[in-house]
Amino acid sequence: MSSLKNNRFIRGLYHIYRSYFGYSKRRYGYYGKGVTIIPPIHIDNPKNVFLHGDNGLNNASISATNACFIMKEHSGAAEGLRVSTGNHAMILGRFYRSITEAEKPTGYDHDVVVENDVWIGRNVTLLAGVTIGRGCTIAAGAVVNKSMPPYSLCAGVPAKFIKFKWSIDEIIYHESQLYPENERYTREELATIFARYQRKEETTK
Repeated sequence: MSSLKNNRFIRGLYHIYRSYFGYSKRRYGYYGKGVTIIPPIHIDNPKNVFLHGDNGLNNASISATNACFIMKEHSGAAEGLRVSTGNHAMILGRFYRSITEAEKPTGYDHDVVVENDVWIGRNVTLLAGVTIGRGCTIAAGAVVNKSMPPYSLCAGVPAKFIKFKWSIDEIIYHESQLYPENERYTREELATIFARYQRKEETTK
């Protein structure tokens, strides 16, 4: 049996089968209602992938060996999403390819979280440790290596905050139609977020 597992041809066939026919829902950490997955898809360690419901993935590649990929409700991605929850370890006196997962020091793997109502454009890469805030839009081709605020438009390589999609009043109205009161952002919370990122925007001009 071990010889079959180590056979490159057999492993290649298995990889193709999984890419086009997917994984059993039971193998995911969580698989909510209304999830749509368009193959091919590659997932390294499905038990660390949590799809909370009404999500869409298309030709995605998700590496979640030691940390989790979490996509909350009503979020989705266009074709070509790439997610990496880890990084290669670097150890003095060792080639990086010789370092096994068991030998990896701590701190190289972190969860990637996509909050509710996020739209991710085509061919976007999300790197270890980022959180994409509620209602955010990530432009096509972005490489996201830092967390992004809610209701923002982000773009670039590496991705940067561009602007907020709506005013505070518009966000408050939007959330009043969709979320219970205890789950909505308060005006004070939004004002703090806006002030923080608008200061960043002004200092980069």
